[in-house]
Amino acid sequence: MRSGFLLFNISLAVASAALILVPGSSRAETPGDLPLRDEFDSKLTLDWETIRPDPTHMSLETHPGKLTITTQYGSFHGSQTSAKNLLLIDVPQGMDDFVITTCIEDFLPETDWQQAGLLVYDGDDDHLKWVRDHHGLGFPVLNAVTELKQERYASVCPAEVSKERFWLRVTKRGDQYQCAASVDGKNFITYCVLPWPNRSPKRVGLVAKNGPREGDKEAQFDFFELRNLTDAERKDPVYEMRRALLGKWKAVDRQFNGKALTKGPATLLIAKPGTLILQEKSSLVVSYTVDPTTTPNGITLIPRQHGVGQLLNGVFSLDGDTLTLCLNPKLNGQAPDSLESVEGDGHMFLRLERYEDGQ
Repeated sequence: MRSGFLLFNISLAVASAALILVPGSSRAETPGDLPLRDEFDSKLTLDWETIRPDPTHMSLETHPGKLTITTQYGSFHGSQTSAKNLLLIDVPQGMDDFVITTCIEDFLPETDWQQAGLLVYDGDDDHLKWVRDHHGLGFPVLNAVTELKQERYASVCPAEVSKERFWLRVTKRGDQYQCAASVDGKNFITYCVLPWPNRSPKRVGLVAKNGPREGDKEAQFDFFELRNLTDAERKDPVYEMRRALLGKWKAVDRQFNGKALTKGPATLLIAKPGTLILQEKSSLVVSYTVDPTTTPNGITLIPRQHGVGQLLNGVFSLDGDTLTLCLNPKLNGQAPDSLESVEGDGHMFLRLERYEDGQ
């Protein structure tokens, strides 16, 4: 059953020194001044600070109405501190939780660690980023990374995101950071919720950079926004559902085509922030999304080793420490409509009991 789970050179006008050195006039001192939004329409309107500025790789003129940051070699992972043009604003004093959003146009990374997206930043070894990235898997992904005292955690999320335009969003609740993306700016899919033990980060903003020394590429940022959570976002069922799944689970009932199985496809399921691991003799590591608007709840597993578009669709229910899951093991197949497997349906049924809490 394991097989069922398989799922350039840039021409850039030199930006003016004012882009880096002259702050805007609308810096927020209190949460009452929110939302903070910059449309990048011929000038910067927020009080931006640039870490390691390089005005030759940043412009408001190359694509009018957009902030263009051209990626270049640099890193702020571990002891490295070479990444340039980290563009940041202060989080207003007293703002405990927040939402940051941006829209990026005409950007599809082509070499490993070429990336652009959102940044929550207290320093080069104390930050969180949510970016469109090119990873060692060999294809573009969405990548959420936290680093604290040079200890790094990443959640790689293969996902269909348009080159022409896509939106990224990070929602902070305490020390939990919900990372989502959208293809229309309205409907956001949550790909991971990561813990980062910084409850009061100082700055948020944008990042665009390369890992390799070659292959600089323009990233066009259409806007940036920092705001408070809405009432609906404070009670987001997707966020609550993903948190409720955290922990280690052991299968107590396994069926395929309505018949009981004594082994495979998964004896254990480990739910980590941003990641599910299905374990038998070997492990399948997947990113995942959940949909609480369907009955039963929908779930999509995204196997990381098989590229964008290879999905396993299913449904699930969660009752305390009992997780019931029914999957269509056919890649990109239609999700089952019930939590059962009957003869000939080709569905995989799992009932699991939690034996270790992950929260």
